[in-house]
Amino acid sequence: MEYVQTVLVQIQADRIDEASRPGGLIADLDEHRAFLDQQHGFHDMRVTRSINAEGNVLLVVETRWADDESLVRYETGEPNMASIIGRHQDVIVRDSLQVLDMEALRAGAGRRVATPQAAAFERLVLPLMIPLGVLAFALLVVYGLSRVYLELDNPDAATGLAAGIAVGILLTAMYLASRPSVPGWQIAGIAVVAAAALSGGALFAVIDEDEGEAHDATPTATAEPTGTPADGGPGGALSMTMGDNFFEFEGEQKPTVPVTAGEETTIDLENAGLAIHNMRIAGTDDEYNTEDDFESEPGSFSGGDTGSITFQLDDPGTYNFRCDFHPADMTGQLEAQ
Repeated sequence: MEYVQTVLVQIQADRIDEASRPGGLIADLDEHRAFLDQQHGFHDMRVTRSINAEGNVLLVVETRWADDESLVRYETGEPNMASIIGRHQDVIVRDSLQVLDMEALRAGAGRRVATPQAAAFERLVLPLMIPLGVLAFALLVVYGLSRVYLELDNPDAATGLAAGIAVGILLTAMYLASRPSVPGWQIAGIAVVAAAALSGGALFAVIDEDEGEAHDATPTATAEPTGTPADGGPGGALSMTMGDNFFEFEGEQKPTVPVTAGEETTIDLENAGLAIHNMRIAGTDDEYNTEDDFESEPGSFSGGDTGSITFQLDDPGTYNFRCDFHPADMTGQLEAQ
């Protein structure tokens, strides 16, 4: 179904040349087509005139629209056909302007015929650009969100962010699904806003991480090694420093710490960084968050906090440990002897 606006107006017989020259009425109508192409719901425009050899010339301007809402929006705004014709009162017959709104019983007869350039674009360029654009946007989503989540020290904050993003996607999908036709500029605007938010979040996360690493590289952030065993060897109280984002024992990052198998061992911990950290020793089968793993007390350390972790490794061997908040960067091993 299409909706048609038909505008009828008579041009004075002795002014037809003036109406046809550049800057005249017909030229203005042709230029108006570019404006119409940007309007939501616009399908086609056709300008015809009578071929009477004598007398006034009847000019007929027909535009076709996808729905009556789009047509009404165009008619009640400016510029429109009536306002353009109204600027050329000197060439038209007074009181000859008529505007008719009609409903087409058979849609499609007046649709625009694609130019060869447009047809080639639709056949060749669009099938290539659409999957590439979707792939690029998906990569941006994966990279941008992963960088942001890695920089969030509070798990609750990460959960809230994920929920907010999910709600935003749902509301956007509901808006698009509730409209029979969505203008291209709105879709492009949504994509630009989403890409800008993801890019900005990823850039902020990268800058924040670089600043943290630079802070750790300063003399104040890398204190003298504190990993000297007390009581003369493994099995006694040990000391370990946590920075952003590393464990440090006897000047070594990602350290291997010797302990005595079968004896209870305590490691004193100090968070010398700015982010939140903790320490967790893997349990059976090198698994974390199981009944037989060991977690530091308290469960998380803010910058400047101290605590400890007490454990007993019955069997000799190598045991992994990590920070739950930075599991990719903050790791180390215990060597039970």
